[in-house]
Amino acid sequence: MKKSNLVLAILILLLLSMLILGFVNESLQSQSRNNVKSLVLEAANTIMSDGESAFLEFREEDSKWFQGETYVFVWRTDGIRVVYPPDLSGEGQNMSSLIDINGKPIGRLFIDIAVGQNGEGWIEYSWPKPGEAIPSTKHTFIKGVSFGNQTYLVGSGLYVEGFEDAFVVPLQFVAIVIEGVIATIGLFLAVSKKRSFGCGVFLTFAIYVFYDLARLVPIEISNSTLYPIFFVATLSILWAVIELYKEERYRSTR
Repeated sequence: MKKSNLVLAILILLLLSMLILGFVNESLQSQSRNNVKSLVLEAANTIMSDGESAFLEFREEDSKWFQGETYVFVWRTDGIRVVYPPDLSGEGQNMSSLIDINGKPIGRLFIDIAVGQNGEGWIEYSWPKPGEAIPSTKHTFIKGVSFGNQTYLVGSGLYVEGFEDAFVVPLQFVAIVIEGVIATIGLFLAVSKKRSFGCGVFLTFAIYVFYDLARLVPIEISNSTLYPIFFVATLSILWAVIELYKEERYRSTR
């Protein structure tokens, strides 16, 4: 096998491996977020049907509402915390002025999300894990819900793993630049050089640029949208590989 073909094969394998690993990693993260969101929505429905009697259930350790670092908390929209399973002594406190280590007014933002037009949404901030002093990135889903004359906000969150906390955001910027360059090269090859595989390269990496930008904003992308996007990206890069192989084979036979 020619050295050029060997290098090409290695690059293709590395690229496909990155695509697969990225898809698997994102699917796992998406599933964790979906689990948290489903928990909050179920808790909100429980409050709508049972009112404050649901708060007793939310405080029960090792129940579906409270397991380890995952729990449901409830505030009134005036900022008073009424359910806080990790530390019941913290209930009754006004949390509207709560900020994270970077000064982000998360207490105010929690309330704004709950009473906003959508009545729900995600918020990202820095908060230490239980027993740790160094803050980690935490994603929390908030949902507003009313019972009687009282409006509450229900929330639950999950921590981003330490590796992602330290490296993923910088790597996302690097990835966007690299993906943008590769997409541009693919477009150049397709338009200027009339190389058909360039179209596949362009489409694949344009999709990844869009997706990585959406994550940085962040914009929540559902699985029903995510899976077709990655499927198209996979098909387009496979098509590019096939076209490139055809070109290399044609050259070798001339």
